[in-house]
Amino acid sequence: MMQRPKLTIEEQVEHMKSRGIAFSIYSESEAENFLRNNTYFFKIKAFDKDFVFNPTTNSYVNLDFAYLIELSTLDMHLRRLILHATLDIEHYLKVWLIRDISSNPDEDGYDIVDRFFTVYPDVKQTVEAKAENSMCKDLIQKLQMEGYAVWNLIEVLSFGDFIKLFTVYDQNNGNRNKGLLSCLFAVRCLRNAAAHNNCLLNSLRAPYTRSIKASMYLSRLTSQIPKIKTTTREKKMSNPVIHDFVAMLWVYKEVVTSQKTKEHFTRELHQLFDVRMKQHADYFTSNENISSAYSFVLKVVNYIFPQN
Repeated sequence: MMQRPKLTIEEQVEHMKSRGIAFSIYSESEAENFLRNNTYFFKIKAFDKDFVFNPTTNSYVNLDFAYLIELSTLDMHLRRLILHATLDIEHYLKVWLIRDISSNPDEDGYDIVDRFFTVYPDVKQTVEAKAENSMCKDLIQKLQMEGYAVWNLIEVLSFGDFIKLFTVYDQNNGNRNKGLLSCLFAVRCLRNAAAHNNCLLNSLRAPYTRSIKASMYLSRLTSQIPKIKTTTREKKMSNPVIHDFVAMLWVYKEVVTSQKTKEHFTRELHQLFDVRMKQHADYFTSNENISSAYSFVLKVVNYIFPQN
């Protein structure tokens, strides 16, 4: 196995220069300072995937270090927005589930847990393991003594396991929300990526990190958006990050019932897409992958969450 040598910060800048990355907006000394105090080489360089690399000249085409900084900064803002949105989604999904169970005469709140643990015995083991050492220790120990009720169990489940619980309940009650639930895996993937500080905006150019197929539910919803060609929609929705972000927006609109919460999120969403993302739009006018991805998602944003 060929190991790559460690590079000093000065050598990192020299390496980028050797690959055709320009330092016309940020000087080399400013770039070194940025790498020393704001981020690290692997993190910032990840965004070069969005740019064309010419193997003949062994260099990138039209790439300035400032473009990488801008994508890195936008990526940070996007991750924060996603974490905010998915926390809201998780809360209001729990509100939805408990509200439905409370009005369901065939469900006492305990049977659903028994069915859930029968389908997913590993989840019960995971929950009980938390009784030894977690912030939920006291609650889990109480549940072990008194029995698992759904309104208590949801407080100790991970988001992924909660989705499994919601799915089991829905399957036992007529699959009324099958379309919506088909989008929740995408929401979970996006949330996990944001929570682990994974780069998102470095995946705007094929080939993508994973191949996906949009659910029929999501495809039908996005087909209603005007001024988006079918070929454009299919192409952009094959991008995992774009697909999962669009899924998150649709789910948010469907499950969040508080008007004030929606209004707050809408303002935050448009602040990012209408203001911050346009701040250095000139950096990317010649990059079709980035500019077309932004154009597509902006149309989705304006359709699902129009500003008053």
